[in-house]
Amino acid sequence: MNIFHHSKRFFKQAIVLAGCICLATIARAQDVTLHVGDAAPPLKYAKWIKGTPVTEYQKDRLYVFEFWATWCGPCKAAMPHLSELAKKYEDKATFVGVNVWEKTGDKPYESSLPAVTKFVNSIGDKMAYNVIADNNDQYMGNKWMKASGQNGIPTTFLLKEGKIIWIGHPVVLDSIMGLVISGKFDIAAFAKDFERKTAKNAAVSKQFNNVLQPIDSAIKAKEFEKAFGMIDKAIPENPILAISLKNMKFSALLSHFSEDTALNYAKQWIKENQHISTFVASTILEKEDLSKQAYTYAANLFKTALEAEGGVKPLIYHELAKAYGKAGDPKGAVAAEEKAIAGAKEALEKGQWLGTILDYTVTEYQDALADYKKAAKSK
Repeated sequence: MNIFHHSKRFFKQAIVLAGCICLATIARAQDVTLHVGDAAPPLKYAKWIKGTPVTEYQKDRLYVFEFWATWCGPCKAAMPHLSELAKKYEDKATFVGVNVWEKTGDKPYESSLPAVTKFVNSIGDKMAYNVIADNNDQYMGNKWMKASGQNGIPTTFLLKEGKIIWIGHPVVLDSIMGLVISGKFDIAAFAKDFERKTAKNAAVSKQFNNVLQPIDSAIKAKEFEKAFGMIDKAIPENPILAISLKNMKFSALLSHFSEDTALNYAKQWIKENQHISTFVASTILEKEDLSKQAYTYAANLFKTALEAEGGVKPLIYHELAKAYGKAGDPKGAVAAEEKAIAGAKEALEKGQWLGTILDYTVTEYQDALADYKKAAKSK
């Protein structure tokens, strides 16, 4: 079950929940079968998108496999650093970005290939290394990541002579590679510490799944009294899950109860935590056929978010335009989308928000603007 099961992951993580790692899943407990020191599993992928395919591991050469997704803000933030390292160590190491865990819904994983390829082509030399995409079996995500107990990205695997010698976050990769190349890296000590941390993370993962799964099942069965009781009990016991738990309740209220009940819950939640206002607004936008009042409330939340520091303003304006559009205000949507386009163009010129604002982002915003203008003319 996804931690942010009821969210638009890309938008919310870019604006609200950016951090050092993106959790892709809270997986069911499973045995770790791939360890530091083991031979790396085979490379199986849908497409080698960029660079030269690796067909064998050369002796005395390091291989870096960096797992990422287009929705993962920290993954994109790491790309320039990885590109610098690929250049720095080009005589000693081969770098490969491994795309995993794109959100394809009920469609085969390889249905994400066009979007992933488009992203890689657009980001250009900010991703100056090889890139592959996982296949329909999600072999790389399962047999590399999950098999080693890894449920978050970005995650980096460092190989030497075909064996995994290190797994970790790319932010520390440079120092690790320096130790390996100088012969000072203690693989035995690292493996022991890594196993300890992996076991601890697995226990936390199991705990989270034990909390979230029964609630999700109760909501699907429309046993709302039971589900809400479990949510209210779980929040103080699992504060790290508070946002996900409260959003599960809000989404259920919005789908199955009166809008007033749902929006009153949201307003109280925002009083407690101002930082989740765009989280709430985006959840509203996911729902179809709500009232003008609900979408207008979402629009107001996005407008408030524009006043905060650090937000990706072109993206917020784009979402604001959607809210106005759903609220039946195409003129407001036009004005907001025009600001989104202007902001996106400026961001491209300044090199801001790498991976979130790309050249095709402007095109997508322009297409949306054209639709809003047509709606405004017909109204």
